[in-house]
Amino acid sequence: MISLIVATKDRVADLDRLLTSLASQSYREFEVIVIDQNSDERLMPVLDRAAKLRIMHLRCAPGVSLARNIGIRAAQGHIIAFPDDDCWYPPQLLATIKAWFEEHPEFSVLLTATRDQDGQIMAPKFPLKRGACSKYSILRCAVTFNAFFRAETVRAIGFFREDIGPGTSSPYQSSEDIDYLIRPIEHGFAVWYETGLTVYHPNFKSRERLLQKVYPYSLGLGYILRSHRYPWWVIGEVALRSICGAALHLCKFDPEGARLYGLRAKGQLQGYFGKQHAPIP
Repeated sequence: MISLIVATKDRVADLDRLLTSLASQSYREFEVIVIDQNSDERLMPVLDRAAKLRIMHLRCAPGVSLARNIGIRAAQGHIIAFPDDDCWYPPQLLATIKAWFEEHPEFSVLLTATRDQDGQIMAPKFPLKRGACSKYSILRCAVTFNAFFRAETVRAIGFFREDIGPGTSSPYQSSEDIDYLIRPIEHGFAVWYETGLTVYHPNFKSRERLLQKVYPYSLGLGYILRSHRYPWWVIGEVALRSICGAALHLCKFDPEGARLYGLRAKGQLQGYFGKQHAPIP
């Protein structure tokens, strides 16, 4: 069985789309653990419409890592995944995931490509080729919603860090997912990135939204790279790409775009080199 752990807050139509895509899966041996962080009953109509699915509805306070950890404790599947509440799956995905793990016992984690509503690769801008991931290459494809783990791997690497990520009081509002995908490699588990499989996720292009989130999200990335003892040149390379992006937008007479990339570089460097606001394990 596959356990799908979905942390959700504020989104109703998006969760409905995800559950609709799950109802269309050709493989039926899966459970959906919905961790509801809303303070009201807004999800009940959506969950009622998805009554044919095997759904466990749990509640918790805000914090995506807290929610996922509650889901891990409840999960019964031999494969565990953490789809975002606004992503969706193509109909054959779970059947293909199950078959892939059966055919590749040497791998413990499978990452799919991520594509937007138009079918375009979302990230990275220079996509990786399919293959085994190293501690360095995983930085280019690590987002939790496209990852599938063997349950024994989840048990070995433990829980998500609850002191960072969206919904916490920490200044580091991201990269709890990158942290969680670096850990299997550090524990000696093999991770594979497969470009032929896809999890879909909307591509948010709103400058206003990006400007609000880019600094605390970039701060989280720098912090996690330091936490896992990546050498300085890794954050230097990441920040240099942001600085070049800022310069390019200035050349295009796009000051808002330049500010966006400048905030990204500032957050990445500050998170790595600056004063740390959370304990490094």
